[in-house]
Amino acid sequence: MGNERVKIPVDNIKASWWRRIFRTGPSPYDILKALGNNYGGLKLITDPRISQALMNLEEKQTIKGFKFGILYAQEGQNKEDEMFSNVQTSPEFEEFLDFIGDRVPLEGWTHFRAGLDVRTGTTGTHSIYQRWNNNEVMYHVSCMLPFNEKDKQQLERKRHIGNDIVVIVFQDGDTVYRPTTISSRQVHVVLLVKAVKLESDPNQRYYKMAVVSKDNVPQFGPPMPANGLFKKDQAFKDFFYAKLLNAEKASYTAPILGVKLSRTRVALLKDVSEAFVK
Repeated sequence: MGNERVKIPVDNIKASWWRRIFRTGPSPYDILKALGNNYGGLKLITDPRISQALMNLEEKQTIKGFKFGILYAQEGQNKEDEMFSNVQTSPEFEEFLDFIGDRVPLEGWTHFRAGLDVRTGTTGTHSIYQRWNNNEVMYHVSCMLPFNEKDKQQLERKRHIGNDIVVIVFQDGDTVYRPTTISSRQVHVVLLVKAVKLESDPNQRYYKMAVVSKDNVPQFGPPMPANGLFKKDQAFKDFFYAKLLNAEKASYTAPILGVKLSRTRVALLKDVSEAFVK
């Protein structure tokens, strides 16, 4: 109960007659009363600092730094160990990376780093970064993370990408992707991307995109076109980032992630309650 968000329709809030005459709006008591009998025992806090405390609580839960995984799959690869072990890439993959973001040096990086090492280089020398609509996005790119010849599973790469909520799999060729390819409880949405050329427009790059989600992730926009085909331009880049961020936000309602977020919110609300409810 302590972490439940409740919305009250305006029509349900009945202000006193004199507040209606002078148009001063409903009082805090009127709003609490509109919650109904199920919320009895609530105490009205008059301390003026409570507003700022609640705003700080919301800011702590507002995510502006997003991390996404990018896994490169060569033609014919359908196992995650094969994809995580790729060292060499294709020109199409490198073109896609340059399209979605900037290659930034990690050493001394002062912006959102998504858990990457910016001091000693243990997670590689560079990564892909982008600012979009006041959000910072840092990618965990499989082929830019260190490769260990003695580790068949590439656990160091998987440690980052396997803990991302949304992963982009860039595919060369027409190999069919199986939803069970990535074995991770944390990954909830996979965006499949392929670079394509059209005979009708041979000088223009196009991308085909598809979305694979776990069953408990609700639908999220923007809606995909029927053929999943996009021209490489700013419109697709904006669509791509809207889809990415909405995929992560939709995943927050899934049971595994929802429980974690609920616990965090309860802890934050408890701190506020202990500070103001005597």
